[in-house]
Amino acid sequence: MAMAETSFSLSGTSLVKEQTHNVDHASDLLQFANKSRQDGRFNDIIIRMGEKNIRANKMVLSCYSKYFDTMFNTEMEEKYKDAVEVQAIDAESVEKLVGFMYTGKININTNNVCDLLAVSDFLQILSVKKLCIEYLLTTITQQNCFTIQALADHFTIPKLTEKFNNFVVEKYQKVVSGDQFKKLKGGTLISLLMYHRINITMREVSSDLVYTAVINWVKFDLASNERYLSELLKFVDFQALSPKMIKDVVSVEPLVRKPDDLGWVFHDALVQRAKEIEKSLISLGGKESLTKVTKFDLQTNQWSQLPDLPVGGQSAAAVVIDDILYHIAGKLRTDGEEIATDIVYRMKLKKKVLKWEKVASMNVKRYVFGAAVLNGVIFVFGGADENNTDVSTGESYIVPLNKWIQLKPMKIVRSGHCLVAHNDQLYSLGGHNGKVISSVERYDPSSDEWKDVASMKTPRRWFAAVVFNNAIYAIGGHDGKQSLKSVEKYNVDDNTWVYVENMNIERRAHAACVAQNKIYVVGGLDSDSKIVKSIECYDDQTDKWIVVGETEVELFHHSMVAF
Repeated sequence: MAMAETSFSLSGTSLVKEQTHNVDHASDLLQFANKSRQDGRFNDIIIRMGEKNIRANKMVLSCYSKYFDTMFNTEMEEKYKDAVEVQAIDAESVEKLVGFMYTGKININTNNVCDLLAVSDFLQILSVKKLCIEYLLTTITQQNCFTIQALADHFTIPKLTEKFNNFVVEKYQKVVSGDQFKKLKGGTLISLLMYHRINITMREVSSDLVYTAVINWVKFDLASNERYLSELLKFVDFQALSPKMIKDVVSVEPLVRKPDDLGWVFHDALVQRAKEIEKSLISLGGKESLTKVTKFDLQTNQWSQLPDLPVGGQSAAAVVIDDILYHIAGKLRTDGEEIATDIVYRMKLKKKVLKWEKVASMNVKRYVFGAAVLNGVIFVFGGADENNTDVSTGESYIVPLNKWIQLKPMKIVRSGHCLVAHNDQLYSLGGHNGKVISSVERYDPSSDEWKDVASMKTPRRWFAAVVFNNAIYAIGGHDGKQSLKSVEKYNVDDNTWVYVENMNIERRAHAACVAQNKIYVVGGLDSDSKIVKSIECYDDQTDKWIVVGETEVELFHHSMVAF
Protein backbone atom coordinates (compact mmCIF):
# COMPACT_ATOMS: atom_id res chain seq x y z
CA MET A 1 0.00 0.00 0.00
CA ALA A 2 1.44 3.36 -1.09
CA MET A 3 2.11 6.02 1.54
CA ALA A 4 0.21 9.32 1.35
CA GLU A 5 2.34 12.27 0.35
CA THR A 6 2.56 15.21 2.78
CA SER A 7 3.72 18.06 0.62
CA PHE A 8 1.65 20.75 2.35
CA SER A 9 2.41 22.66 5.57
CA LEU A 10 0.89 25.55 7.60
CA SER A 11 3.91 25.93 9.87
CA GLY A 12 4.70 29.53 10.64
CA THR A 13 1.65 30.95 8.80
CA SER A 14 -0.84 31.34 11.71
CA LEU A 15 -0.94 32.66 15.28
CA VAL A 16 -3.63 30.15 16.34
CA LYS A 17 -2.44 27.95 19.23
CA GLU A 18 -2.39 24.18 19.11
CA GLN A 19 -5.77 22.61 20.04
CA THR A 20 -6.35 19.29 21.83
CA HIS A 21 -9.68 17.51 21.32
CA ASN A 22 -11.31 14.80 23.43
CA VAL A 23 -13.98 12.93 21.48
CA ASP A 24 -16.17 10.43 23.38
CA HIS A 25 -16.38 7.59 20.91
CA ALA A 26 -16.87 4.85 23.53
CA SER A 27 -20.47 4.30 22.45
CA ASP A 28 -19.40 3.90 18.82
CA LEU A 29 -16.76 1.38 19.85
CA LEU A 30 -19.27 -0.54 21.98
CA GLN A 31 -21.83 -0.62 19.16
CA PHE A 32 -19.17 -1.88 16.73
CA ALA A 33 -18.01 -4.55 19.17
CA ASN A 34 -21.57 -5.75 19.71
CA LYS A 35 -22.34 -5.86 15.97
CA SER A 36 -19.08 -7.70 15.35
CA ARG A 37 -19.97 -10.24 18.05
CA GLN A 38 -23.35 -10.83 16.46
CA ASP A 39 -21.73 -11.15 13.00
CA GLY A 40 -19.18 -13.64 14.34
CA ARG A 41 -16.16 -11.39 13.85
CA PHE A 42 -13.37 -10.85 16.40
CA ASN A 43 -14.85 -13.42 18.82
CA ASP A 44 -12.02 -15.35 20.42
CA ILE A 45 -13.77 -17.21 23.23
CA ILE A 46 -16.90 -19.34 23.73
CA ILE A 47 -18.61 -19.58 27.11
CA ARG A 48 -20.21 -23.00 27.42
CA MET A 49 -22.99 -23.78 29.91
CA GLY A 50 -24.41 -27.19 29.12
CA GLU A 51 -25.87 -26.92 25.64
CA LYS A 52 -25.72 -23.11 25.70
CA ASN A 53 -22.80 -21.43 23.87
CA ILE A 54 -22.15 -17.70 24.13
CA ARG A 55 -19.56 -16.16 21.82
CA ALA A 56 -17.59 -13.17 23.04
CA ASN A 57 -14.26 -11.38 23.11
CA LYS A 58 -11.75 -11.93 25.93
CA MET A 59 -10.93 -8.23 26.16
CA VAL A 60 -14.56 -7.20 26.61
CA LEU A 61 -15.21 -9.92 29.19
CA SER A 62 -12.08 -8.97 31.12
CA CYS A 63 -13.07 -5.29 31.08
CA TYR A 64 -16.34 -5.84 32.95
CA SER A 65 -15.77 -9.07 34.87
CA LYS A 66 -13.00 -9.57 37.42
CA TYR A 67 -13.71 -13.30 37.16
CA PHE A 68 -12.83 -13.38 33.44
CA ASP A 69 -10.04 -10.83 33.86
CA THR A 70 -8.31 -13.20 36.29
CA MET A 71 -8.97 -16.17 33.99
CA PHE A 72 -7.51 -14.60 30.86
CA ASN A 73 -4.68 -12.59 32.39
CA THR A 74 -3.04 -15.12 34.70
CA GLU A 75 -1.46 -18.45 33.97
CA MET A 76 -4.70 -20.37 34.17
CA GLU A 77 -5.21 -23.04 31.53
CA GLU A 78 -8.31 -21.22 30.22
CA LYS A 79 -6.06 -18.36 29.09
CA TYR A 80 -5.00 -20.37 26.07
CA LYS A 81 -8.33 -22.02 25.26
CA ASP A 82 -10.91 -21.02 22.70
CA ALA A 83 -13.76 -22.17 24.97
CA VAL A 84 -14.38 -22.23 28.72
CA GLU A 85 -17.03 -24.05 30.68
CA VAL A 86 -19.00 -22.30 33.46
CA GLN A 87 -21.17 -24.57 35.55
CA ALA A 88 -23.85 -24.28 38.23
CA ILE A 89 -25.00 -20.78 37.31
CA ASP A 90 -28.05 -19.59 35.40
CA ALA A 91 -27.33 -19.60 31.65
CA GLU A 92 -30.02 -17.04 30.85
CA SER A 93 -28.52 -14.62 33.35
CA VAL A 94 -25.03 -15.10 31.91
CA GLU A 95 -26.38 -14.29 28.45
CA LYS A 96 -28.05 -11.12 29.80
CA LEU A 97 -24.83 -10.08 31.53
CA VAL A 98 -22.71 -10.59 28.41
CA GLY A 99 -25.27 -8.54 26.50
CA PHE A 100 -24.91 -5.84 29.18
CA MET A 101 -21.14 -5.78 28.66
CA TYR A 102 -21.63 -5.00 24.97
CA THR A 103 -24.58 -2.57 25.29
CA GLY A 104 -24.56 -1.09 28.79
CA LYS A 105 -28.26 -2.02 29.09
CA ILE A 106 -29.96 -4.57 31.32
CA ASN A 107 -33.53 -5.08 32.55
CA ILE A 108 -33.96 -5.97 36.23
CA ASN A 109 -37.28 -7.11 37.63
CA THR A 110 -38.68 -9.21 40.46
CA ASN A 111 -38.44 -12.36 38.32
CA ASN A 112 -34.75 -12.11 37.47
CA VAL A 113 -33.11 -9.99 40.21
CA CYS A 114 -32.17 -12.95 42.42
CA ASP A 115 -30.48 -14.83 39.56
CA LEU A 116 -28.77 -11.70 38.25
CA LEU A 117 -27.45 -10.90 41.73
CA ALA A 118 -26.11 -14.43 42.16
CA VAL A 119 -24.43 -14.57 38.73
CA SER A 120 -23.03 -11.02 38.85
CA ASP A 121 -21.60 -11.85 42.27
CA PHE A 122 -20.03 -15.07 40.94
CA LEU A 123 -18.61 -13.42 37.81
CA GLN A 124 -17.66 -10.34 39.85
CA ILE A 125 -19.51 -7.92 37.59
CA LEU A 126 -19.72 -5.25 40.28
CA SER A 127 -21.70 -2.68 38.30
CA VAL A 128 -24.64 -5.09 37.82
CA LYS A 129 -24.42 -6.35 41.39
CA LYS A 130 -24.75 -2.75 42.54
CA LEU A 131 -27.81 -2.25 40.30
CA CYS A 132 -29.42 -5.41 41.74
CA ILE A 133 -28.83 -4.17 45.29
CA GLU A 134 -30.32 -0.76 44.48
CA TYR A 135 -33.36 -2.48 42.97
CA LEU A 136 -33.85 -4.70 46.04
CA LEU A 137 -33.61 -1.69 48.34
CA THR A 138 -36.70 -0.25 46.65
CA THR A 139 -38.80 -3.44 46.54
CA ILE A 140 -38.83 -4.73 50.12
CA THR A 141 -42.31 -5.78 51.29
CA GLN A 142 -43.89 -7.89 54.00
CA GLN A 143 -43.98 -10.82 51.53
CA ASN A 144 -40.35 -10.68 50.39
CA CYS A 145 -38.44 -9.13 53.30
CA PHE A 146 -37.12 -12.45 54.60
CA THR A 147 -35.97 -13.47 51.12
CA ILE A 148 -34.14 -10.16 50.81
CA GLN A 149 -32.53 -10.71 54.22
CA ALA A 150 -31.45 -14.19 53.11
CA LEU A 151 -29.83 -12.63 50.03
CA ALA A 152 -28.14 -10.04 52.23
CA ASP A 153 -26.71 -12.76 54.48
CA HIS A 154 -25.63 -15.04 51.64
CA PHE A 155 -23.89 -12.34 49.62
CA THR A 156 -22.81 -10.19 52.61
CA ILE A 157 -24.64 -6.99 51.68
CA PRO A 158 -24.76 -4.66 54.73
CA LYS A 159 -27.05 -2.15 52.99
CA LEU A 160 -29.73 -4.80 52.48
CA THR A 161 -29.40 -6.03 56.06
CA GLU A 162 -29.83 -2.48 57.34
CA LYS A 163 -32.86 -1.98 55.08
CA PHE A 164 -34.40 -5.22 56.33
CA ASN A 165 -33.83 -4.34 59.97
CA ASN A 166 -35.33 -0.87 59.55
CA PHE A 167 -38.28 -2.33 57.69
CA VAL A 168 -39.00 -4.83 60.46
CA VAL A 169 -38.76 -2.05 63.07
CA GLU A 170 -41.36 -0.03 61.16
CA LYS A 171 -43.63 -2.95 60.20
CA TYR A 172 -43.02 -5.34 63.06
CA GLN A 173 -46.63 -6.33 63.62
CA LYS A 174 -47.32 -7.07 59.95
CA VAL A 175 -44.03 -8.91 59.48
CA VAL A 176 -44.41 -11.28 62.42
CA SER A 177 -48.05 -11.92 61.51
CA GLY A 178 -47.24 -13.12 58.00
CA ASP A 179 -46.79 -16.65 56.69
CA GLN A 180 -43.13 -16.04 55.77
CA PHE A 181 -42.33 -15.35 59.43
CA LYS A 182 -43.82 -18.69 60.48
CA LYS A 183 -41.59 -20.50 57.96
CA LEU A 184 -38.34 -19.09 59.35
CA LYS A 185 -35.74 -21.49 60.69
CA GLY A 186 -35.20 -21.50 64.44
CA GLY A 187 -31.72 -20.00 64.32
CA THR A 188 -32.87 -17.24 61.99
CA LEU A 189 -35.77 -16.36 64.26
CA ILE A 190 -33.53 -16.20 67.33
CA SER A 191 -31.12 -13.88 65.52
CA LEU A 192 -34.02 -11.68 64.42
CA LEU A 193 -35.50 -11.40 67.91
CA MET A 194 -32.09 -10.80 69.42
CA TYR A 195 -31.36 -7.94 67.02
CA HIS A 196 -34.69 -6.29 67.56
CA ARG A 197 -34.61 -6.67 71.33
CA ILE A 198 -31.44 -4.55 71.19
CA ASN A 199 -32.54 -2.10 68.51
CA ILE A 200 -36.27 -1.73 69.05
CA THR A 201 -37.05 0.18 72.21
CA MET A 202 -40.54 -1.30 72.13
CA ARG A 203 -42.13 1.99 71.08
CA GLU A 204 -43.69 0.08 68.18
CA VAL A 205 -43.68 -3.40 69.66
CA SER A 206 -45.69 -4.49 72.68
CA SER A 207 -44.64 -7.51 74.73
CA ASP A 208 -48.05 -8.97 73.87
CA LEU A 209 -47.09 -8.96 70.19
CA VAL A 210 -43.69 -10.56 70.76
CA TYR A 211 -45.30 -13.31 72.84
CA THR A 212 -47.98 -13.93 70.19
CA ALA A 213 -45.38 -14.08 67.41
CA VAL A 214 -43.26 -16.62 69.29
CA ILE A 215 -46.16 -18.92 70.17
CA ASN A 216 -47.61 -18.77 66.64
CA TRP A 217 -44.21 -19.67 65.17
CA VAL A 218 -43.79 -22.63 67.53
CA LYS A 219 -47.29 -23.95 66.82
CA PHE A 220 -46.89 -23.61 63.02
CA ASP A 221 -44.62 -26.68 63.07
CA LEU A 222 -44.87 -27.91 66.64
CA ALA A 223 -42.89 -31.11 66.10
CA SER A 224 -39.85 -29.23 64.82
CA ASN A 225 -40.17 -25.91 66.61
CA GLU A 226 -41.08 -26.82 70.19
CA ARG A 227 -37.42 -27.43 71.07
CA TYR A 228 -36.79 -23.70 70.57
CA LEU A 229 -39.58 -22.58 72.91
CA SER A 230 -37.53 -21.99 76.06
CA GLU A 231 -34.93 -19.97 74.16
CA LEU A 232 -37.56 -17.89 72.38
CA LEU A 233 -39.53 -17.11 75.53
CA LYS A 234 -36.46 -15.31 76.86
CA PHE A 235 -37.25 -12.55 74.38
CA VAL A 236 -40.68 -11.96 75.93
CA ASP A 237 -40.81 -9.30 78.64
CA PHE A 238 -43.31 -10.97 80.94
CA GLN A 239 -43.26 -7.98 83.27
CA ALA A 240 -44.65 -5.81 80.48
CA LEU A 241 -47.44 -8.13 79.31
CA SER A 242 -50.88 -6.60 79.52
CA PRO A 243 -53.22 -7.89 82.23
CA LYS A 244 -55.68 -9.15 79.62
CA MET A 245 -52.95 -11.11 77.84
CA ILE A 246 -51.80 -12.68 81.10
CA LYS A 247 -55.30 -13.59 82.24
CA ASP A 248 -56.95 -14.65 78.99
CA VAL A 249 -54.08 -16.04 76.92
CA VAL A 250 -50.76 -16.76 78.61
CA SER A 251 -52.03 -18.26 81.86
CA VAL A 252 -54.01 -20.91 79.96
CA GLU A 253 -51.38 -21.74 77.32
CA PRO A 254 -50.27 -25.39 77.74
CA LEU A 255 -46.87 -24.72 76.13
CA VAL A 256 -45.98 -22.13 78.75
CA ARG A 257 -47.29 -24.20 81.65
CA LYS A 258 -45.23 -27.27 80.74
CA PRO A 259 -42.97 -28.27 83.64
CA ASP A 260 -40.08 -29.42 81.48
CA ASP A 261 -37.11 -27.19 80.73
CA LEU A 262 -37.86 -23.57 81.73
CA GLY A 263 -41.64 -23.77 81.50
CA TRP A 264 -42.33 -23.39 85.21
CA VAL A 265 -39.90 -20.50 85.48
CA PHE A 266 -41.97 -18.52 83.02
CA HIS A 267 -45.19 -19.62 84.62
CA ASP A 268 -43.95 -18.42 88.02
CA ALA A 269 -43.00 -15.12 86.43
CA LEU A 270 -46.55 -14.79 85.14
CA VAL A 271 -48.02 -15.47 88.55
CA GLN A 272 -45.72 -12.89 90.11
CA ARG A 273 -46.56 -10.38 87.38
CA ALA A 274 -50.28 -10.93 87.98
CA LYS A 275 -49.74 -10.14 91.66
CA GLU A 276 -47.81 -6.98 90.83
CA ILE A 277 -50.32 -5.46 88.41
CA GLU A 278 -51.69 -2.19 89.72
CA LYS A 279 -55.17 -2.82 91.04
CA SER A 280 -56.08 0.64 92.28
CA LEU A 281 -55.60 4.39 92.01
CA ILE A 282 -54.72 6.36 95.15
CA SER A 283 -55.66 10.04 95.30
CA LEU A 284 -54.05 12.33 97.89
CA GLY A 285 -55.05 15.80 99.10
CA GLY A 286 -56.24 18.56 96.81
CA LYS A 287 -57.77 22.02 96.97
CA GLU A 288 -60.97 20.87 98.64
CA SER A 289 -60.07 17.38 99.84
CA LEU A 290 -56.95 18.52 101.76
CA THR A 291 -56.13 15.62 104.08
CA LYS A 292 -58.24 12.99 102.32
CA VAL A 293 -56.57 9.89 100.86
CA THR A 294 -58.88 7.66 98.83
CA LYS A 295 -58.42 4.48 96.82
CA PHE A 296 -60.30 3.59 93.63
CA ASP A 297 -60.45 -0.16 92.94
CA LEU A 298 -60.07 -0.73 89.20
CA GLN A 299 -61.80 -4.11 89.39
CA THR A 300 -64.92 -3.03 91.24
CA ASN A 301 -64.92 0.71 90.42
CA GLN A 302 -65.46 1.38 94.13
CA TRP A 303 -63.87 4.03 96.33
CA SER A 304 -62.53 3.40 99.84
CA GLN A 305 -60.73 5.47 102.45
CA LEU A 306 -57.08 5.27 103.50
CA PRO A 307 -55.55 7.05 106.53
CA ASP A 308 -55.76 10.83 106.23
CA LEU A 309 -52.63 12.90 105.67
CA PRO A 310 -51.29 14.38 108.93
CA VAL A 311 -51.41 17.83 107.33
CA GLY A 312 -53.75 18.72 104.46
CA GLY A 313 -52.26 20.07 101.24
CA GLN A 314 -52.68 20.85 97.57
CA SER A 315 -50.44 21.21 94.50
CA ALA A 316 -48.14 18.62 96.08
CA ALA A 317 -46.66 15.46 94.57
CA ALA A 318 -46.91 11.75 95.29
CA VAL A 319 -44.68 8.86 94.22
CA VAL A 320 -44.26 5.17 95.08
CA ILE A 321 -40.91 3.43 95.69
CA ASP A 322 -40.79 -0.22 96.72
CA ASP A 323 -44.40 -0.26 97.94
CA ILE A 324 -43.86 2.92 99.97
CA LEU A 325 -46.07 5.92 99.18
CA TYR A 326 -44.51 9.38 99.55
CA HIS A 327 -46.45 12.65 99.77
CA ILE A 328 -44.18 15.59 99.08
CA ALA A 329 -44.53 19.27 100.09
CA GLY A 330 -47.25 21.38 98.41
CA LYS A 331 -49.43 24.19 99.72
CA LEU A 332 -50.77 23.92 103.27
CA ARG A 333 -53.77 25.78 104.66
CA THR A 334 -52.91 27.23 108.08
CA ASP A 335 -55.01 29.79 109.96
CA GLY A 336 -56.86 30.66 106.78
CA GLU A 337 -53.64 31.18 104.81
CA GLU A 338 -52.05 28.96 102.17
CA ILE A 339 -48.30 28.63 102.44
CA ALA A 340 -45.64 26.53 100.70
CA THR A 341 -44.11 23.72 102.71
CA ASP A 342 -41.15 21.36 102.61
CA ILE A 343 -42.78 18.54 104.61
CA VAL A 344 -42.56 14.95 103.35
CA TYR A 345 -44.57 11.99 104.66
CA ARG A 346 -44.53 8.34 103.71
CA MET A 347 -46.76 5.29 104.24
CA LYS A 348 -45.82 1.63 103.77
CA LEU A 349 -48.67 0.24 101.70
CA LYS A 350 -47.96 -3.45 102.39
CA LYS A 351 -48.23 -3.12 106.17
CA LYS A 352 -51.30 -4.54 107.91
CA VAL A 353 -51.73 -1.29 109.78
CA LEU A 354 -51.37 1.73 107.52
CA LYS A 355 -49.98 4.92 109.02
CA TRP A 356 -48.11 8.02 107.91
CA GLU A 357 -44.64 8.87 109.17
CA LYS A 358 -42.56 11.96 108.63
CA VAL A 359 -39.18 11.80 106.85
CA ALA A 360 -36.53 14.41 106.06
CA SER A 361 -37.90 17.72 104.79
CA MET A 362 -36.83 19.19 101.46
CA ASN A 363 -34.27 21.97 101.23
CA VAL A 364 -36.74 24.33 99.51
CA LYS A 365 -40.41 24.93 100.32
CA ARG A 366 -42.40 24.58 97.12
CA TYR A 367 -45.73 23.78 95.44
CA VAL A 368 -46.92 23.25 91.81
CA PHE A 369 -43.55 21.56 91.17
CA GLY A 370 -42.55 18.44 89.26
CA ALA A 371 -41.56 15.15 90.89
CA ALA A 372 -40.51 11.76 89.52
CA VAL A 373 -38.71 8.57 90.57
CA LEU A 374 -35.62 7.39 88.71
CA ASN A 375 -33.65 4.33 89.81
CA GLY A 376 -35.08 4.44 93.31
CA VAL A 377 -34.35 8.15 93.84
CA ILE A 378 -36.99 10.88 94.12
CA PHE A 379 -36.25 13.96 92.00
CA VAL A 380 -38.00 17.32 92.46
CA PHE A 381 -37.60 20.41 90.26
CA GLY A 382 -39.14 23.86 89.92
CA GLY A 383 -42.45 25.08 91.28
CA ALA A 384 -43.21 28.18 93.34
CA ASP A 385 -41.48 28.84 96.66
CA GLU A 386 -42.69 30.31 99.97
CA ASN A 387 -42.56 33.78 98.39
CA ASN A 388 -44.80 32.59 95.53
CA THR A 389 -41.85 33.04 93.18
CA ASP A 390 -41.29 30.56 90.35
CA VAL A 391 -37.99 28.70 90.73
CA SER A 392 -35.74 26.42 88.69
CA THR A 393 -34.01 24.68 91.60
CA GLY A 394 -33.94 20.94 92.07
CA GLU A 395 -33.13 18.33 94.68
CA SER A 396 -33.20 14.57 95.11
CA TYR A 397 -34.13 12.33 98.02
CA ILE A 398 -31.81 9.41 98.78
CA VAL A 399 -33.98 6.88 100.60
CA PRO A 400 -31.27 4.96 102.53
CA LEU A 401 -29.76 8.22 103.78
CA ASN A 402 -33.10 9.94 104.46
CA LYS A 403 -31.54 13.04 102.96
CA TRP A 404 -32.30 15.63 100.25
CA ILE A 405 -29.40 16.69 98.02
CA GLN A 406 -29.32 19.86 95.95
CA LEU A 407 -29.09 19.46 92.15
CA LYS A 408 -28.24 21.67 89.21
CA PRO A 409 -31.23 23.94 88.41
CA MET A 410 -33.23 23.66 85.22
CA LYS A 411 -32.33 26.00 82.36
CA ILE A 412 -35.43 28.10 83.04
CA VAL A 413 -37.86 28.59 85.93
CA ARG A 414 -41.04 26.54 85.74
CA SER A 415 -44.15 26.12 87.86
CA GLY A 416 -47.29 24.13 87.17
CA HIS A 417 -45.14 21.91 84.96
CA CYS A 418 -44.60 18.13 84.86
CA LEU A 419 -41.56 15.95 85.49
CA VAL A 420 -41.31 12.37 84.23
CA ALA A 421 -38.57 9.73 84.23
CA HIS A 422 -37.76 7.72 81.13
CA ASN A 423 -34.72 5.73 79.98
CA ASP A 424 -32.50 6.87 82.87
CA GLN A 425 -33.26 10.52 82.21
CA LEU A 426 -35.77 13.11 83.41
CA TYR A 427 -37.97 15.33 81.26
CA SER A 428 -39.37 18.65 82.48
CA LEU A 429 -42.37 19.73 80.40
CA GLY A 430 -44.21 23.01 79.94
CA GLY A 431 -45.41 25.05 82.89
CA HIS A 432 -45.33 28.78 83.59
CA ASN A 433 -42.47 31.28 83.78
CA GLY A 434 -44.32 34.55 83.28
CA LYS A 435 -46.37 32.97 80.53
CA VAL A 436 -47.58 29.47 79.73
CA ILE A 437 -44.81 27.64 77.86
CA SER A 438 -44.43 24.54 75.69
CA SER A 439 -40.67 23.99 76.00
CA VAL A 440 -39.20 20.71 77.25
CA GLU A 441 -35.78 20.05 78.71
CA ARG A 442 -34.06 16.77 79.55
CA TYR A 443 -31.88 16.06 82.57
CA ASP A 444 -29.12 13.47 82.73
CA PRO A 445 -28.38 12.68 86.40
CA SER A 446 -25.05 11.06 85.51
CA SER A 447 -23.69 14.34 84.11
CA ASP A 448 -25.96 16.70 86.10
CA GLU A 449 -26.76 18.52 82.84
CA TRP A 450 -29.96 19.88 81.25
CA LYS A 451 -30.50 19.97 77.46
CA ASP A 452 -33.40 21.25 75.37
CA VAL A 453 -35.46 18.78 73.35
CA ALA A 454 -38.48 19.28 71.07
CA SER A 455 -41.19 21.51 72.50
CA MET A 456 -44.78 20.36 72.89
CA LYS A 457 -47.20 21.42 70.19
CA THR A 458 -49.38 23.23 72.77
CA PRO A 459 -48.29 25.40 75.73
CA ARG A 460 -49.55 23.80 78.96
CA ARG A 461 -49.59 24.40 82.71
CA TRP A 462 -51.48 22.53 85.44
CA PHE A 463 -51.56 19.48 83.19
CA ALA A 464 -50.60 15.84 83.73
CA ALA A 465 -47.84 13.79 82.14
CA VAL A 466 -47.06 10.07 82.20
CA VAL A 467 -44.68 7.62 80.54
CA PHE A 468 -46.65 4.95 78.73
CA ASN A 469 -45.36 2.25 76.35
CA ASN A 470 -42.07 4.03 75.69
CA ALA A 471 -43.66 7.42 75.01
CA ILE A 472 -44.35 10.51 77.11
CA TYR A 473 -47.93 11.79 77.16
CA ALA A 474 -48.91 15.38 78.01
CA ILE A 475 -52.57 15.46 79.00
CA GLY A 476 -54.92 18.44 79.17
CA GLY A 477 -53.96 21.49 81.24
CA HIS A 478 -54.41 25.21 80.63
CA ASP A 479 -52.89 27.16 77.73
CA GLY A 480 -53.33 30.60 79.33
CA LYS A 481 -56.84 31.07 77.94
CA GLN A 482 -58.79 27.91 78.56
CA SER A 483 -58.70 24.39 79.93
CA LEU A 484 -57.64 21.76 77.40
CA LYS A 485 -58.81 18.30 76.47
CA SER A 486 -56.04 17.77 73.92
CA VAL A 487 -53.39 15.11 74.46
CA GLU A 488 -50.02 14.81 72.75
CA LYS A 489 -47.36 12.11 72.73
CA TYR A 490 -43.58 12.51 72.63
CA ASN A 491 -41.62 9.88 70.71
CA VAL A 492 -38.24 9.83 72.41
CA ASP A 493 -36.40 8.12 69.57
CA ASP A 494 -37.17 10.71 66.91
CA ASN A 495 -37.70 13.71 69.24
CA THR A 496 -41.18 14.55 67.94
CA TRP A 497 -44.58 15.34 69.41
CA VAL A 498 -47.83 14.15 67.83
CA TYR A 499 -51.43 14.62 68.91
CA VAL A 500 -53.49 11.61 69.95
CA GLU A 501 -57.21 11.40 70.68
CA ASN A 502 -58.66 14.16 72.90
CA MET A 503 -60.14 13.42 76.31
CA ASN A 504 -63.91 13.56 76.52
CA ILE A 505 -63.78 16.76 78.56
CA GLU A 506 -61.25 19.52 79.07
CA ARG A 507 -59.33 19.44 82.36
CA ARG A 508 -56.73 21.40 84.30
CA ALA A 509 -55.32 20.77 87.79
CA HIS A 510 -56.12 17.07 87.38
CA ALA A 511 -53.95 14.00 87.99
CA ALA A 512 -53.01 11.01 85.86
CA CYS A 513 -51.13 7.73 86.17
CA VAL A 514 -50.62 4.44 84.32
CA ALA A 515 -52.29 1.27 85.58
CA GLN A 516 -53.09 -2.06 83.92
CA ASN A 517 -51.49 -0.87 80.69
CA LYS A 518 -53.80 2.14 80.37
CA ILE A 519 -53.69 5.82 81.32
CA TYR A 520 -56.17 6.98 83.96
CA VAL A 521 -57.11 10.64 84.48
CA VAL A 522 -59.00 11.79 87.58
CA GLY A 523 -60.57 15.09 88.63
CA GLY A 524 -59.60 18.63 87.63
CA LEU A 525 -61.45 21.75 86.51
CA ASP A 526 -63.14 22.40 83.18
CA SER A 527 -63.13 25.64 81.16
CA ASP A 528 -65.88 27.07 83.39
CA SER A 529 -63.81 26.25 86.51
CA LYS A 530 -66.32 23.58 87.44
CA ILE A 531 -65.00 20.46 89.13
CA VAL A 532 -64.80 17.41 86.85
CA LYS A 533 -65.80 14.26 88.73
CA SER A 534 -65.43 11.76 85.88
CA ILE A 535 -62.56 9.28 85.59
CA GLU A 536 -61.29 8.68 82.07
CA CYS A 537 -59.17 5.84 80.72
CA TYR A 538 -57.00 5.83 77.56
CA ASP A 539 -56.05 2.75 75.53
CA ASP A 540 -53.26 3.39 73.01
CA GLN A 541 -54.26 0.32 70.98
CA THR A 542 -57.59 1.93 70.10
CA ASP A 543 -56.54 5.57 70.63
CA LYS A 544 -59.76 6.13 72.57
CA TRP A 545 -60.72 7.68 75.91
CA ILE A 546 -63.64 6.20 77.81
CA VAL A 547 -65.28 7.22 81.09
CA VAL A 548 -64.92 4.45 83.68
CA GLY A 549 -66.23 6.04 86.87
CA GLU A 550 -66.61 9.11 89.07
CA THR A 551 -64.94 10.54 92.14
CA GLU A 552 -66.80 10.58 95.45
CA VAL A 553 -65.13 13.82 96.53
CA GLU A 554 -64.16 16.93 94.58
CA LEU A 555 -60.59 16.46 93.37
CA PHE A 556 -58.36 19.08 91.80
CA HIS A 557 -54.79 20.18 92.47
CA HIS A 558 -54.45 16.73 94.04
CA SER A 559 -51.85 13.96 93.60
CA MET A 560 -52.34 10.42 92.37
CA VAL A 561 -50.41 7.15 92.07
CA ALA A 562 -51.23 3.62 90.93
CA PHE A 563 -50.70 0.66 93.22
